[in-house]
Parts: sequence; structure tokens; C-alpha cells
Amino acid sequence: MKRYSLHPSSFSLVETEEFYERKAKKGLILDKRGHQLSRFRKDEPKNLSYRVEIVDDKRLEDGKIPEEQILVYEECGWTHVCGKRQIQIFSADKNTDPLEFYTQPEDQIESVKILRKGFLKEFLSLIVTYFILFTIKRSGYPRRSVGEYLKFFVEGFYKILIDTPAFGFLLFGTIALGIGYYAIGMISSQYLITKLKKGVPLRTITPFEKAMRIWKKGIVAVFVSGVLILGLIEGSTSVRGDSPSSFEGPFITIEEFHEGEFRKEESSVSYNGEYKSRKTVFGEVIKTHEYYDGPDGYLSLYQDVYLIKSQRIRERFLESLKASLYYGTVVSDFEEVLVDGLDEVYVRDEWEILAVKGDLVLRMFYHTNKEPSRESILLKISENLNKTFGSVHK
Repeated sequence: MKRYSLHPSSFSLVETEEFYERKAKKGLILDKRGHQLSRFRKDEPKNLSYRVEIVDDKRLEDGKIPEEQILVYEECGWTHVCGKRQIQIFSADKNTDPLEFYTQPEDQIESVKILRKGFLKEFLSLIVTYFILFTIKRSGYPRRSVGEYLKFFVEGFYKILIDTPAFGFLLFGTIALGIGYYAIGMISSQYLITKLKKGVPLRTITPFEKAMRIWKKGIVAVFVSGVLILGLIEGSTSVRGDSPSSFEGPFITIEEFHEGEFRKEESSVSYNGEYKSRKTVFGEVIKTHEYYDGPDGYLSLYQDVYLIKSQRIRERFLESLKASLYYGTVVSDFEEVLVDGLDEVYVRDEWEILAVKGDLVLRMFYHTNKEPSRESILLKISENLNKTFGSVHK
């Protein structure tokens, strides 16, 4: 029978050894070590000693420790169990009193330096990967400088955080925890090196990660709780429908565009509609999409409506919308226009509009080969937002 369990971090060397020793006493003998999980086989309880040996990647052959090196350890009474890249695990029966790999703390410094180097390489590889993805992504936006694209990236993340707080918080937390893992790994390795240089035996050093564990658990608990609470708020208030005209809200429908001339029942008309709304910790989000293709022309209409009570967050979010691109399309910057009854209005190219009225922010993207004109759409937006704003504040 195979069992799996999370093992201590790679930089917690002594804790890793003690972890496997406790498992062996329970009859769970280490069989294989992965990146985060260790696999055990069920057996009789055994009194085993485990040692973690750090091996330079350059000395590995096809990811495995060389046979001649294994023979050296076997002569000291240790048996190679398994390994994952730099981390190689050896075991021995405690009753045989096997020889230790190292007799002086200073002898282990080079091994820990290899561990530190490994964390640094993994971290740099992650940065290089992000840089390559950033470069590839930016190549699609030749009109934007690096600084402008970085701003676009940051503003895009802020938009996600306001649009879907649960997902935004999950994304931010995952990135932060990932970076924190590598940072703690490098700091822990340096901490061990400093102690070993002072002659402190490795097995008597309290790992830096252990000292940080209470903070780590607290941060993870807050992170998980936050994601669950935000997700519960959004999920429990989610409403979906096939036709936006069946719902009331600060948005415009195709029927209102056509002012009574729109007829879904005509056989020659193709119509699709979608309505989604949900509450968030910042307010409310409404998204609609309608597509009409009839004998007199077509109209595709996307609308995102945000009700945000906080003026500071609302203004910051508006800047994020102005910096973002709809469906990644390369377009010009927004241009501000004046419309009676609206606090702020911005238009971009021919088809995109941002409008603000009180606590409401509306983003519209439309495409049509027929009337109405943009001016008539702006008047419709003003009429609807003022009607909604008035009903909300009665």
C-alpha cells in the first residue's frame, strides 16, 4: 500500500530527516521523493536514521546520483533511498551506528551553498520565463513603450482585482507565495551557512523557516480565508440569464437601440443574448452581451457595469479601464468628451465608450453596420444612467 504526504521544504534539512524517521517508526518507509510530496510504502515499524545529502546538478547523471558516489556512502553504512535533483536521501539502521558523512560543521558549508545556488537558479529561471512571456506579449503592441506596457500590465491586474476579487486575490496571493518560497529558501540557506561557519552543528540549528512558520501559517490562513469569503460573496449573489432585456439595470439593450423596431421572432433574425451579475466586496458587477443579425444589418453589443461606492477605488479603477485593451486589440488612447447628464465620458476609436455617473461606471464596446450613431448611443447611456442613478438615490 502506497501513501503520500507533504514533506518539509528543501531548505529544512534536519526537519526533513526527522520527518522521515518519524514516519519509519510508524511503519511508513520512504519510497520516493517528489517536489512537494513523498511516497511511502507500508511496512513494519523501523528505527531508521535518515540523512539528506545535497548534490550539485553537475554531478548528476540523467538526474541521478552517480553509482560510485553511492558506493562511498554504502561503505559508511548508508543506503541510497531516493532523490529529487539536488536532494538525495540516504537511510541506515540506527542500531548499526553508521558513520556520519561530515565530522565538522564547516564541512557542510559547500553542500548548503549548492542548495542556495539551486534556489537562486530556480528563481532566476522564473524571472527569465516571465521576461520572455512579457517580450512575446509586448511584441503585439508595437506602438507602446516598455513603460507604457508595464503600466498596461499593472492596470490590467487591478481591473481583475475589482472585476473578480476572488480570482484577483488568488492570483496575487499565489504569485506572492511563490516569490516568498524562493526568498525564504535563499535566506534559510544563508542562515545555515552563517551558523556552520561559527561551528554550530547542523542538527542543533533551529531552521529559519521554522522560526517563520507561525507567520507563514498565519499568512496562508488569511489568504485562504480571503479567497473563500470573496468567492462565497460572488457565488451566492450570481445571477445569469439569456436576455438582458429581461432584467433591469443601468445598461442599454438592442431593443432600446432599435426603439421598438427590433423583433426577435423574425425567422431571418439571428439573436443571442447573455446577462450576468454578481455582488463583490467593492460593490456590484453587471455584464451583458447581445448580438443581432437581421435583414437590416447587425449589431454586437458588450457592456460591463460597475457600481463602486468608494470614490478612491472608483477613480483608480477608471484609470485601469482607460489603460486596458478590449480583447487585446491595439487601439488608440481614450478621448474625453462632454455629454449632458454624465460626470465623465471617454471614447476610443469608433466603438468603445467609458461613462461615469455617480457610483456607476459603464464600459461599452459595440460594432454595427447600421444606425444608431455614437452620439445617439451616448444620449441613451445618459438617459439610462440618470434613470438608474435617480432610482438608487431616492
